[in-house]
Amino acid sequence: MSDTKAKRAVTYIAGAAAIAVAYLCRLPIGEQILSGKAGYLRSFIYIAFFFVWGISVRRRIIHPQIRRYMTAIAALIVFWFVIRSLKYNFISVELYPHTVRYIWYLFYVPMILVPFLAVLVSFSIGKPENYRLPKKAVLLFIPSFLLIAAVLTNDLHGLVFTFPEGAEVWTDSDYGYAFIYCFIIIWLFLCAITVLFTLCHKRRASNKHRLILIPCIPTVILLVYSFLYFTQVGWLRFVFGDMTAFTCLSYMITLELCIDLRFIQSNSGYMELFDASTVGAQITDNDYNVLMSSKTAIRQDKELLRKTREGSVMLENGLRLSGAPIRRGHVVWTEDVSDLTRVLDELSEVKEELKDSNGILEEENKLKAREAQIEEQKRLYDMIGRSTARQICMTDELIDRARNAASEEERIHILKKILTVGTYLKRRSNLVFLTDGKETVDAKELALTFRESLESLELCGIVCGFRSELTGQMPSEHLTAMYDFFEEITERSFADASAMMIIAGKDGNAYYLRITTDSAADVSDLMSDTVTAEKDTDGETRITLRLPEGGESA
Repeated sequence: MSDTKAKRAVTYIAGAAAIAVAYLCRLPIGEQILSGKAGYLRSFIYIAFFFVWGISVRRRIIHPQIRRYMTAIAALIVFWFVIRSLKYNFISVELYPHTVRYIWYLFYVPMILVPFLAVLVSFSIGKPENYRLPKKAVLLFIPSFLLIAAVLTNDLHGLVFTFPEGAEVWTDSDYGYAFIYCFIIIWLFLCAITVLFTLCHKRRASNKHRLILIPCIPTVILLVYSFLYFTQVGWLRFVFGDMTAFTCLSYMITLELCIDLRFIQSNSGYMELFDASTVGAQITDNDYNVLMSSKTAIRQDKELLRKTREGSVMLENGLRLSGAPIRRGHVVWTEDVSDLTRVLDELSEVKEELKDSNGILEEENKLKAREAQIEEQKRLYDMIGRSTARQICMTDELIDRARNAASEEERIHILKKILTVGTYLKRRSNLVFLTDGKETVDAKELALTFRESLESLELCGIVCGFRSELTGQMPSEHLTAMYDFFEEITERSFADASAMMIIAGKDGNAYYLRITTDSAADVSDLMSDTVTAEKDTDGETRITLRLPEGGESA
């Protein structure tokens, strides 16, 4: 088990233990053991538990909008338990009946807002980081605020709760419900149903069709619990009579399941990703103390790591140790340059042998052949450089921006773009080797070329789909043109796209690549005889590249 998973398991066990202690405190045996202090301990556990959870949410959640909503949920839950503690543990109803009543009214602020904010969280799941709810969504707040206002002003109209006539002191059982209370129940029910419906709807866009139903389980249990609670089932009120705790825990567990199943993106998986990296790399602090290391990394002396400030350091077995500064530390990595070193040594030995050899001409021919091979490699590398020059410059700029990012959110967004551009550079370079000197290639190479780029976009939160209707052989230049065209659209759409669908096929005597995206990026400057674009009624843009079978690529 990795350190991250172990820490997560310990956290879950500690949280479950805290909740178990709080639950025991409300039972008669808890009151006996703690001699009347059980209520205080129970309130303290719940307040501390949800306070810590709120802090962890702010540190873990990447999506800005989801982070704000979940932080607000945690704050409202803490507020709920604080005012509940005041009502039951600190303020006497006999001495301050009106104060206690108004504190009780305040219960309904988090009771109404927490489910509603959970709905907003469910709306934001699967959306890009820059996604914001439409401005008209502000209308959704109106029912919540109206219901809260009705509760807080109940003493003026008595349309939410009713009290015995002439009563000055009341208890939890000394009141009734009026007709507006029915609207509160309906609103809470609608919020829970909306969360369920939204999560089920998003399973169609998820590659984890069945897993996405798991977060629905706590909400379903909450609905059943609420029905049994309000129908006054005796055993339920005795065993699980704390509706506040049950409701808050249900919504928290629902959200945590969404985080654990990666429906809500968090930064909790970066250590596993780095650990599994095939690059032998380490991350250190400013003093070169190793903080994180991949499985393939070779432990090095701290003084040796410091030498990477001046440049690369050659190690044994043809390994080269390099380093670069990052924020609050350094990254160091090893590269296997044994092949290059061996070639250089061989060339040096050949030159020395030729000085004392009678077969100079033969060795010169061998050397020329070797040089021709190197020249051919250089030609291919130059070809790669020319075809990817713009993306290489872009990558350098993005790396500088990431180092100087003003916030963690901005840095993560830039790193995601570096990932997509870097994937293009890798696959585009491979295309140079694949198509060099070939007029046609197998159409299957198209899917292989696109697959890795689409996987990178998926990691960045963009839902992608790809379908190729091409078979047999296709022109090499068309394959390259399609991939370059895809990269151009991707770079333009990256900022606001949440979904992309790519279809490749052949229509008559022309090959085509059709990209459908929900991005609002301007592509008008790309329009030509071979490139067309149209918008459908859903606001999606369909961009098509057509390449004649025997003509030149765009």
